[in-house]
Amino acid sequence: MALMWRPGKASRGVLVLVAFLSLLAYLLVEGLPEKRRKAHYEQKLQAAKSMAQGMEVVRRARVEIYGRIDQEHDPLGTGMIGSGLTPITSNAGVLTAKQTAANPNWAAVMVHLYKRAKLKKGDVVALAFSGSFPPLNMASLVAAETLGLEPIIITSGSASRWGATDPQLSWLDQERLLFEKGIIRHRTTAASMGGEQDRGGGLPPDGVRMLRDIIKRNDIELLDPPDLPSSFDLRMNIYREQAGERPIACYVNVGGGVGSVGSQLVKKLFAPGLNKTTPQPGRLRDAVMTRMSRQGIPVINMIYVAKLANRYGLPITPKQLPKVGEGGIFEAAGYNMLLVWLTFLGLVIMLFILLRMDLQHYGLRFQRMLQKKTALNGQAKEKTGS
Repeated sequence: MALMWRPGKASRGVLVLVAFLSLLAYLLVEGLPEKRRKAHYEQKLQAAKSMAQGMEVVRRARVEIYGRIDQEHDPLGTGMIGSGLTPITSNAGVLTAKQTAANPNWAAVMVHLYKRAKLKKGDVVALAFSGSFPPLNMASLVAAETLGLEPIIITSGSASRWGATDPQLSWLDQERLLFEKGIIRHRTTAASMGGEQDRGGGLPPDGVRMLRDIIKRNDIELLDPPDLPSSFDLRMNIYREQAGERPIACYVNVGGGVGSVGSQLVKKLFAPGLNKTTPQPGRLRDAVMTRMSRQGIPVINMIYVAKLANRYGLPITPKQLPKVGEGGIFEAAGYNMLLVWLTFLGLVIMLFILLRMDLQHYGLRFQRMLQKKTALNGQAKEKTGS
């Protein structure tokens, strides 16, 4: 006689039904995610709104000064994309990076980075701008002010291609307009010309003259160092003097101004985004960013725009102007916990009902078997008695 073994008490039909219901519950939970607001949502939204207002100020100024928006290079009409080549253009630039940066939600990214750096209201942040990424300059500044930080700004006046390259609408001009319209409350303390040696090297003579005029008309102190190491010293002195007795809590580098990063190697050794520690100290060359990091100051390095956009859920070269509040920096898809608990309780109830029905079935079968066995035993006794 073969020995038949069956695990458990549930029938095969019940097990198949339970498996089907479990799969259905899984697909329901996975297919209906819930969008959850990320930390500091309101401050991110406020900063992005301020940046959107600032971008509109610059757009109107560009139309007023130049009569049009360059639709070929700025198809969304943001007004934040400058000309490809002018006398104040310092080096090459990547157009897709400039288009990706023209998004007001970068201000929310900066709020996130400042929070990750553990900054609090009243902290001093040292900002190093150039004309290469005016939207990221704006994002860094409005986010700092939204959080109640105290920014100290030093700017390199020249710009890479498609940045703030137009002499009548340089970054310092844009910054002044934003200040006059009440979008920002802080302005650049001192400005150099940028370029080689941070003093206009590599620019044509009329470009150097234009940069001097730009700095003068915006009533900014001119930094005119004899060489690059002197530029580092001057910048560090200005940051310390402006901070006074307060420590510098964070250093922000936007783009690759030589007065800030010194060399391409330094810029690349610091990862895009927040750097809490000094990367590869043995390989780092002298630069303001290097000095700040070696003093234990967190460094936010705003380079490699596409990588940062992917990291924080912002579109690369968007096909339409992003709305304020759009992007993974604000919200993330997560499980709908109400739905999770409802499906869980539903499965528990169904399991209880199905197993109970199945156990009753087995109970009835067992009862019939006992009755049949009792009847057979009775018949055997009757035959024996006879």
